[in-house]
Amino acid sequence: MELLPEDLNYCVNNLPKDIRSLLKKESVFLAGGFIRSCVAGEKINDIDLWGASEGDLTTMAKLFAGERKVRCMQTENACTILTPNRTAVQFITRWTFPDPVELAQSFDFSIASAVIWYDRSGSRWASYCNELFYSDLASRRLRYLRPKRNEDAGGSILRMTKFISRGYKIAPESLAALLARLNQGLNDDAFLKRDEEHQGM
Repeated sequence: MELLPEDLNYCVNNLPKDIRSLLKKESVFLAGGFIRSCVAGEKINDIDLWGASEGDLTTMAKLFAGERKVRCMQTENACTILTPNRTAVQFITRWTFPDPVELAQSFDFSIASAVIWYDRSGSRWASYCNELFYSDLASRRLRYLRPKRNEDAGGSILRMTKFISRGYKIAPESLAALLARLNQGLNDDAFLKRDEEHQGM
């Protein structure tokens, strides 16, 4: 359950030099759309970096922005660095993971379930991907993985529509699982709201 060596090398070689240097120096992981886009030959929209600590990631993002002499924009989910004529870089702070495999397994679709990091103990680039990553990517198939990661209700639905607009397709069983997750999330939000209202009385 690793990326093919040629795909791993291609992804790493397509990273900006300062991102490669950061991955070698800090405990951060590259995951998500960048890897999928490199392997599938799609347009790269951004570079998402993940780690174990919100505070550490925020500090890294600010230092990184300072080195590029640009602003670091903070939101609830991430610190984003926009550099003219360069791919956007996001340090994801809402969800944190000390382990790269755990991070990959938190993604909602198999075509996104891949991660790259620098293994300093072995002085080498390492990777992990879902066992269905390659077959589903080749078939442009959306397979919902029922992740345990807490997210806004409907987040995966929005990502599904984005992928469908790019020519991906989703099987009925995955769509049913997505809708069930959405319904559960909406019910949970409603219960939380009622609890908050009750506590405020």
